[in-house]
Amino acid sequence: MVIELLVRAVIEDHGRFLIAHTKGASNTYLPGGHVEAGEGLKRALARELDEELGIGAEVGTYLGAVEHSWSDGGGLNHEINHLFEVTSQELSRDRDLDSLEDHIEFFWLMPTEFDEHNLQPKPLRKLLMNWGDGARGIWWTSTLESADG
Repeated sequence: MVIELLVRAVIEDHGRFLIAHTKGASNTYLPGGHVEAGEGLKRALARELDEELGIGAEVGTYLGAVEHSWSDGGGLNHEINHLFEVTSQELSRDRDLDSLEDHIEFFWLMPTEFDEHNLQPKPLRKLLMNWGDGARGIWWTSTLESADG
């Protein structure tokens, strides 16, 4: 098993959040991706957003982490997602988003649409809903069974 280190962007505009989707997949996720060896978290997130959307972004406040584990045909997967508040003059829910990566698409969702679009990791749904309602503080949650006690 490999533990993957990921960075994710929380980008909100008038109650909608920017969401990514790998074409053909059954789930959605926050924009971002893998941290490369020797790369800082903020730099990795800015790089990923530039690679995926071709935008300059201001990587702001650290929001916390979500540890996630799931099984698929290839075995056990384990990732740690570090989340940051991100702003960009180039992003707006009224503006079309063109992905620079053919296998990924982006769109804006209201929190009430997270379940319908299977936002993963699942604990993000509640965290983002609360954050959109003004709740602040460092996030930490996990989908690992051992975290439940």
